[in-house]
Amino acid sequence: MIKMHNRAIEKINHCLPLHSHGYVWNDSVLLLSYMTKPASERQKLLAELSEFKSFLEEQCGVSLYAISVKGLAFPQDVIAPEVFDRQVSQQPRAVVLKTSSWAMANCFLIEKVLGHHRADWYIDSRITDNLSLPKPIASETIELLPKKQPRTIHMFKGALHAES
Repeated sequence: MIKMHNRAIEKINHCLPLHSHGYVWNDSVLLLSYMTKPASERQKLLAELSEFKSFLEEQCGVSLYAISVKGLAFPQDVIAPEVFDRQVSQQPRAVVLKTSSWAMANCFLIEKVLGHHRADWYIDSRITDNLSLPKPIASETIELLPKKQPRTIHMFKGALHAES
């Protein structure tokens, strides 16, 4: 797990220009991007995410899955000044997650309801609209938070980026 943390942090800090923030904990990585339009930018964003996922799989020797949902996020401006702990690698003592708790809850809901598909990717149709992606192995509609509105989740196997 520490190896995954180190590799993920290195990539987040230096190799994911289309993602605004990254959070790593336990066996999970959460990435946030404010890029939603146009479709060509979402296509680049998913390719960057796919390359990141493939990198972590190669480095850590495990298969991973990714869940991508579209939701609201806190604005990019700073909420409060950071206080750094000099004893813990110059890390801020408090980290404000800029992701929506609804979006995070939806990720857990997608995992619970659709995880039996054992897909590599579970992607909200609001992200996949007008993108050039492989054919999904399955698509299902589930009710997502906060309004329990039905949203289609497309499931994919393999990488979403062109592998060299």
